[in-house]
Amino acid sequence: MQDKILRKYIAKSHAGNVFSDSELKAIRQGDTEELVDTFLDLNNDYYKTQVQCTLKSLGLFMDSDLELDNVVYENGYKGQFVGCQIMDGDIDVFLGVAGDNVQLLKVASAYAQEELEEFDADAYDALCELINVINGAYATKLGDKNIEVTLHPPVFYKNIQVEAEKGFYIMSFKMSDNGFKVIMAADDKIKLIA
Repeated sequence: MQDKILRKYIAKSHAGNVFSDSELKAIRQGDTEELVDTFLDLNNDYYKTQVQCTLKSLGLFMDSDLELDNVVYENGYKGQFVGCQIMDGDIDVFLGVAGDNVQLLKVASAYAQEELEEFDADAYDALCELINVINGAYATKLGDKNIEVTLHPPVFYKNIQVEAEKGFYIMSFKMSDNGFKVIMAADDKIKLIA
């Protein structure tokens, strides 16, 4: 399987189950898009595409030890530190990277491919660029389907509550001795409460 991020998630989530022919085919191909379609039960195609872009981007630019731990659907999330970006236009999109300062410093270091010692301008820039890469890939995919969106600059919040009317997905990731979350909403307005 080429997609290392999903490998352990699939093994853990389907432990003891027999794989169907289509599941085995998806595993053999290792294609992120097919694996997401096959193994993640998401609300709609917007989410499927958003998750595919997130996993592909993380797989290209992050530590090879990165793995998806779980995916949950929630109406709210309270986090110590959330870096996020909003896209609006034909649909509203939110993508956030959440964790504490130590966790996000490790994510920034992995993305920058250098050990960042403190959460300074370099760490902030690395996280902003990671968010831009993920959302840029998603905006391109949406554009291919004639769905126009505008990306706004990434922003960071401390101790913020994220809420949505319909709900959103929270993907938890493990990376060596670190964990962080990616929050994603597609076609829903997000409310941020300090």
